[in-house]
Amino acid sequence: MLGIFALAGMLGTPIVAGKMLKKDISNYSVDYRVQPCTQYNPISNVIKNKKTIEKEFLNICKRCGMKLNKQNELLDARECKIGEEYLIYQGFDKESVEYFKELFNENLTIGKYRQKREIREKHQRYLEMIENYSHNWGMTVYRRNYYGNEKIDYRINKLMENKLWNRIVYDEPQCIDGDGTAKYMEIYSINAPKPIINDLDNIYKEVCWLQRLEDGGW
Repeated sequence: MLGIFALAGMLGTPIVAGKMLKKDISNYSVDYRVQPCTQYNPISNVIKNKKTIEKEFLNICKRCGMKLNKQNELLDARECKIGEEYLIYQGFDKESVEYFKELFNENLTIGKYRQKREIREKHQRYLEMIENYSHNWGMTVYRRNYYGNEKIDYRINKLMENKLWNRIVYDEPQCIDGDGTAKYMEIYSINAPKPIINDLDNIYKEVCWLQRLEDGGW
């Protein structure tokens, strides 16, 4: 048995090393292409720099490790700062960096609009399920650590304003000290059809997003 694990380790190491090498090559390739222009006058340079940033926008985001969904839509506004710092490090002028911010916010806005529409449609299906589901219901206690800076009363009140969350939480939400570095732990008593209970982690994040709250994961 030990021989099998040793062999797996020997085989796994080259695979991991290969993935790291591939990432390094990809990063170097992006760094090579994303370079500020210094050959012309300042106005022409800015124009060329903006074209470079526009052409390589998604590659810059991936190079900086930003979260992107399958539609190549950005998911976290706070990550824009990472892209700004990368471009500044590369030597781009202030106007070009501002242009990156414009592209970032445009991508984020389009993605948020689509995602909110899809989430609301999904939650509406769940609300219809609650009204029509006559079997396979369940009850559970849902616990969620929170690490951010929002006040607990504010968070819980905003969450309970959401139609779906209010419908599946059947008792007054509770709060205790959180685990580890968590500021507190939210505790919800849930009564809902099993498909909804099985999707609680996603529903909680979606409700936080719709209610403009932090999901606690940052």
